[in-house]
Amino acid sequence: MKSIFPLLLILFIISTSCDDDSFRWESNPPEVRLVILNESDLADKSIGDSINLELGLELYNMQNLYFLDFEIHFDHTIFSADSFDFEIFPSFFSTTGDPITNDQNGNGQWDDGDEYIDINANGIYDEPVPYPIGSVEIDTTDLGDDEIDIFFDGGLGIPSPENNGGNAWGTGRVCVFYLSGILTESLFNINIVQALEYRENDSDPVEHSINTWDIFTLLVGSPQDPVLRLKEENQSSENSITVSLQIDDAPKIAKLQNVILYDQNVLSYTQYEILDYFDQTNYQVELLSNDNEGEISLEFIHSVVEDTDIEVEEESFSQGFGGIVNITFLVINQDDSTSTLTLPKSGVSVAGYSLNESSSYPFDLNYWTIEESLEVIF
Repeated sequence: MKSIFPLLLILFIISTSCDDDSFRWESNPPEVRLVILNESDLADKSIGDSINLELGLELYNMQNLYFLDFEIHFDHTIFSADSFDFEIFPSFFSTTGDPITNDQNGNGQWDDGDEYIDINANGIYDEPVPYPIGSVEIDTTDLGDDEIDIFFDGGLGIPSPENNGGNAWGTGRVCVFYLSGILTESLFNINIVQALEYRENDSDPVEHSINTWDIFTLLVGSPQDPVLRLKEENQSSENSITVSLQIDDAPKIAKLQNVILYDQNVLSYTQYEILDYFDQTNYQVELLSNDNEGEISLEFIHSVVEDTDIEVEEESFSQGFGGIVNITFLVINQDDSTSTLTLPKSGVSVAGYSLNESSSYPFDLNYWTIEESLEVIF
C-alpha cells in the first residue's frame, strides 16, 4: 500500500473551492426544494385525472452537511405514499473517496500497491461511497378527532464521515418519493428537523440553524401559469413615462415583494398609484424609493399574515390577472430616447396562505415566469 499526503495540494483544493460561486452559501442562502421529476408524464393530464407523481428532495447552495433529518407532508386524502428511493447516484451525500494517482492495472479501482492521496490522513484508503446511509419511512401521526397525518420521515447522511470526506456541500438530490393520486391543487411541505455538520478531532457535530435557509412549499396541480412583468403605459406628459407592474394567471397571493431597478442617470422616480389587483382593505402596501441608487422596493401583505387571529375568507386573497401599481418617472436626460428597467427574479418573493394551517408559505418561483427587463421609449 502506498499513500501520498501532500499538504500543499490539500490546502490548494480547499482554498480554490471556497472561491467557487456555487459554494458561496453566505451570499446565496441554502435552499431546499421538492422538484417534480416526471413533468413530461403530466403534460397531457387534466384536473381530476389519476396520476403517478415522482418528487425529488433537492438541496442548493448548501453549507457543510453530513446528516439531514426531514419530513415531507402532503394531503393523504388526495395522494397515497407508494415508495421512496435514496440509493440514487449521484446523491447529494455521495463521496468520491481518496483520489487514486497511480492505478497500476488501470481497472479504475484501488488495489494494493496503487498510489492515492490520503485526504484525511487516516493511513488507509477510503473508497467512494455512492449512497447515503440512514432510513426513510412512511409515518403516521394521530391528530385526534379521527384525523391522521401521513408523511415521509427520513434521516440520511454520510457513513463514517471521519473516513469519507467529512461533509458534503453545494447542490444535489437527497431522495426520490413516489406517490399516486388525483391531479388537483395540493401542497407538499418540507420540514427540516435537524441538519448537522461533521467536525474533526472528536468534536460533537454542529447543528445548523435552518432559519437562514429558504425552504419552499411545492404547489402541485395548480391550473395557473403565473407571470410577473413590467408594462409601459401611455405617456402622461412629454418629459415623463409611466410603467405598470402586471401579474397574469396567479394563484391566491398572501404576500408579494419585488424590486424594480432603473438608470438613475436617465430617469427619476416621481410618484406611484396603486391599481385594483390588491384590495387595500385586505392588503398593506409599502413602496420605498431610492432615487440615488435607481431602486424601488414594493411590498404587498395580506392583513392575515401579520395577524393570524383575524377571520378571513378565501375570496379576500387576490388571484388571476391585473395591474398592481403604476410608477411614474421624470425623464432627466433628454439625450437618451430609450432606457431599460429591470425586475430581477432574485428580488421577487411570493407567498400563499393556508387557512387550515393559519400560516403563509413561499411559492417556488421556478414555476413562475418573471419577465426581468423592459425597454421603454420616450
